Amino acid sequence: MSAPVLAVRLADDRATVSLDRGEGIDDDTWLQLRAEWSAGGSDSTYRIVVPLERFMALRNGFFARCRVLGVAADAELAVLALVSRAKASRVELDKIRKEPRDLDVGAVEELLKDTRFKRPLRTFQIRDLSRLLGLEHGANFSVPGAGKTTVAYAVYEAERARGRVDRLLVISPISAFESWESEAVECLKDGPTPMRYAGGKVPARTEVVVTNYQRLAASYEHVAAWVRDHRVMLVLDEAHRMKKGRSGEWGAACLDLAYLAVRRDILTGTPAPQGPRDFVALVDFLWPNEALRILPSDALVPNPPDDAGPRVATTLRPLFTRTNKAELDLPPVVMKVQQVPLESLQREIYEAMRQIYGNQIAAMSRREASDFAAKGRIVIYLLEAATNPKLLAAGSIGDADVFRHPPLDIPQGSRLADLVANYNLYETPAKFQQLAALVEENAKLGRKTLIWSNFVRNLLALERQFGVYHPALAFGGLSAYSNDIEARTRATEITRFRDDPACLVLLANPAAISEGISLHHHCHDAIYLDRTFNAGQYLQSLDRIHRLGLDTDQETRFTFLVTSETIDEVVDARVRVKAERLGEMIDDPNLASVALPDDEDYGEVIDAPDDVVALFAHLRGDHAP
Repeated sequence: MSAPVLAVRLADDRATVSLDRGEGIDDDTWLQLRAEWSAGGSDSTYRIVVPLERFMALRNGFFARCRVLGVAADAELAVLALVSRAKASRVELDKIRKEPRDLDVGAVEELLKDTRFKRPLRTFQIRDLSRLLGLEHGANFSVPGAGKTTVAYAVYEAERARGRVDRLLVISPISAFESWESEAVECLKDGPTPMRYAGGKVPARTEVVVTNYQRLAASYEHVAAWVRDHRVMLVLDEAHRMKKGRSGEWGAACLDLAYLAVRRDILTGTPAPQGPRDFVALVDFLWPNEALRILPSDALVPNPPDDAGPRVATTLRPLFTRTNKAELDLPPVVMKVQQVPLESLQREIYEAMRQIYGNQIAAMSRREASDFAAKGRIVIYLLEAATNPKLLAAGSIGDADVFRHPPLDIPQGSRLADLVANYNLYETPAKFQQLAALVEENAKLGRKTLIWSNFVRNLLALERQFGVYHPALAFGGLSAYSNDIEARTRATEITRFRDDPACLVLLANPAAISEGISLHHHCHDAIYLDRTFNAGQYLQSLDRIHRLGLDTDQETRFTFLVTSETIDEVVDARVRVKAERLGEMIDDPNLASVALPDDEDYGEVIDAPDDVVALFAHLRGDHAP
C-alpha cells in the first residue's frame, strides 16, 4: 500500500510554499503537520501555507518529518530546484571557506574577451574581479569610489559568457540610479539601457532592471515573477541598507528574493557600521541561513569581546574582496575638528535641557530609561540645541525630515520656553557664524563648498543666508527625479552645483545623497554642521568628494563643527569607535585613519546599545568623550 501524498508546491506569489493534503492523510497526521508548519491565517483543512524562507531554512527537517509520519512529500520541480540549489550552495560555501579559488588574470581576460565589456580595468579592479568570479556569490566591500559598479558589470558579462545568467537586477538607493545608467554606457559596448522599475509587471525582454529597496518591498510579487522566469544576477548596492534582515521590510524582501536568483552579489563600503551583528543579514542574503553557522557566535552578542572584529574578518575573508582607500592612490585629505564654544543663551538652553533629561532618566528604571533613549528624540533635541536652538520650537517638516519629531514640549511661561521661542531675536548660533566665515573664505578662492546637516530647517535657513552664492539644495523632501524638466529635484540641483560656476554651495542631508553621488570633480571642501550616531551614513558621505579620479595634487578638506560640552562630542567619539571596529572586521585598519580626523545609515538617530550608554553618561555629566 502506497504512502499518503502531501503535495509541495511553490505558490503563485513566489513567497510561499503550499502543502496540499492528499487522499490518505488522516486527521491526526494532518493536525500534527498543521501544528508544526502552519503560519495561520490562510491555512485550511486541505492546505498549509509556509513562508518560503521558513521552508528553505527547515527543509531537511521537513522531509525527515514526513518520513516519520509515513507521508510521501511530492515536491514539484520548482521546489526541488530551490532545495537542490540550496544544498549545492552549502557545499560550495564550505569548499570556498577552506580553499578560495580566485581566477588568475589570464582566465579573467579570457572570460571577458568576447563579451560586451569594454572598459579598461585597474589592477585592483582586476584583483577584485578575480576573487568574485571564483565565488558562486560574492561581496565587494571596496571603499566608495573604487569602481564597484564597474566591477559588477564585469562580473555580469563574465557570467553571461559562462551561460550562467541572462538578466541583471540591481537594488540600490535612488541616488545611485544615475551611476548604474552612466556606467552601463562606459562599460558595455552596445549594451542595454537599464530600466528604472517603478512598479507593475516587468517586461520579459528587459535585460537590466534598477530599482530601490522601498519599491522592491512594495512590488515584490512582480519583481519575483520576473526573477523566477529568468537566470538573474541579483545585486544589492549599498547593501548595508538591509542589515536589519527579517526584522525590516527591506531586508525581508531581499532575503526572500535571494532564493530565486542564480547569482547574488552585495556592494557596500560600510558593511557593518554598528558591529559584527550587521553581517548576519548580508551573509544570509549571499548564502541563505548560513550566517549563524559560520560566524563566531560570541561576536553576535550586543557587547562582543574585543577580538570579535578580527575573528569575523578571518571567517569572512574568503567570501569577499575589498579595495581600501590607500590602494586608490588618492591624494591625502585634510580633516579638521573645529571646536565651537557653548556660550551665552545657547549654553543656558542646552544646560537646562541636559538637567531636565538627566533628572527624567534618573527617575526611571534601567529598562524604561533605555527604551526612552532608544527612541532617539532626546538625541534629536540635544543635537538641535547644540547647533541651532531655534529648531527646538519648530519641530520637523512633515515627510521632508528624516527624523520626524514635534517641537520640544516645554512648560509655558518657563524661562526655557521664553529662551527657545525668542532665541533668534537675541543670538545667531555660533556654528552658523563659523560656517559663514568658512564658506566666504572658500568663495573668495573660487572653491565650492558641500555643507551637511541632518535637519531640513537648517538647510532652508542656510539657503537664505547664503543666497549670494546661489546655493543648491538636496534633501529627502525634494523628489529624486521628475519627468517635468522644469521641476526642482535633487538631480537638477546636483547638476546645477556641478555645472553652474555661480553655484558655490550645496546644502544636503546625508540621508539624501550620502550614497551613489560623485562630486569629486567639482567640489573639494565639505563641512559637517552636525552628525548623528549613524556611522555608515557618515562614512559614505565622506566619499562624495574623495574618490577615484582625483588629480594627484588635489587637496580635499573636511571640517567638522563640534560644539564643546554637548552631544556633538559624544557623537564624535562614538563614530570613531564604530569606524575602527568596521576596519577590524574587514581587515582594513586604514579605514579608521582615513575616515576620521586624527584630532578629534536612512538610519535611526541612535542605533547601538553603546550609544545609549554614552548618552546617559553625557546627561549625568560624568563622562568626557
